[in-house]
Amino acid sequence: MFISATITCFAPLAELVDARDSKSRSFGSICSTQIWGTIRIIVKLSKYKRIIIKVGSAVIARPDGKVNQKILSAICNDILWLRNRKIQVLLVSSGAISLGRKNIMLPNTLRLSESQALASHGQIELMAAWKKHFNNHSINIGQMLLTPAELKLKTSSNYAIQTMNKLLELNLIPIINENDSTATDEIKFGDNDLLAAKIAKLFKANLLIMLSTVEGLYKEKDEIDSNQSLIINKISKIDSKIRKMANDKDISGKGGMKSKLLAAEACMQNKCDVVIGSGLHPNPIKRIFKENTATWFRK
Repeated sequence: MFISATITCFAPLAELVDARDSKSRSFGSICSTQIWGTIRIIVKLSKYKRIIIKVGSAVIARPDGKVNQKILSAICNDILWLRNRKIQVLLVSSGAISLGRKNIMLPNTLRLSESQALASHGQIELMAAWKKHFNNHSINIGQMLLTPAELKLKTSSNYAIQTMNKLLELNLIPIINENDSTATDEIKFGDNDLLAAKIAKLFKANLLIMLSTVEGLYKEKDEIDSNQSLIINKISKIDSKIRKMANDKDISGKGGMKSKLLAAEACMQNKCDVVIGSGLHPNPIKRIFKENTATWFRK
């Protein structure tokens, strides 16, 4: 028999619990509980004090190269919701290359130098869009452009951490992007997924939220029945079977699901939980915590 029940209250929490555990639990002041088939998901925000939110290019940029203003507004609203609960938030934002295409006509297949030029131009558009929507909440922002090479060096990584902490101390939102004008690896492979994982480690975050164009990691067709979600709700270990499920055709950004799994694996090794969910809904972050429509990676 298919059971779908929802209990929602508002406050911080995060643990995925098997519905077969019949012990009664105290959930605190804020919770979101759903029962789908045999899985009950309880999401607790209160355990998360530092959260990295990574937003993909395909979430930020519309197909015509313009900023998806409604989506950015919704994400800013949700970040305010987290901050009001005393959670520190850093934003890792892709989108510079995609937004750069609006004013510069280049072929679909780009040379490295063309990608770097688009990133240089599009970064201005990207930060202007975030500034506009955060200013609607009287929140100021700070931009940080980083490369993996810089983060490998102890001195420069320490300066990066120092800057992040100072921005937060001043009540600003740090917005971090790969310095695509000089870096090459992320342009070709990562779409900031691996950068977000590295920032999570440096910042000692305990949750990385990756907002993409899909709801999470989809199950194999032979594992789905009519009473179950299409999404794998919890993954405690990334093995060969999970890697095989990654299908980059489902995501229109550069990184795809494979790079997200690599980022999730790196975070789990550093005791940082990860959740992959869609950024295309109203209040996408709240939705992840309140509904059974995302993939959580946690041991």
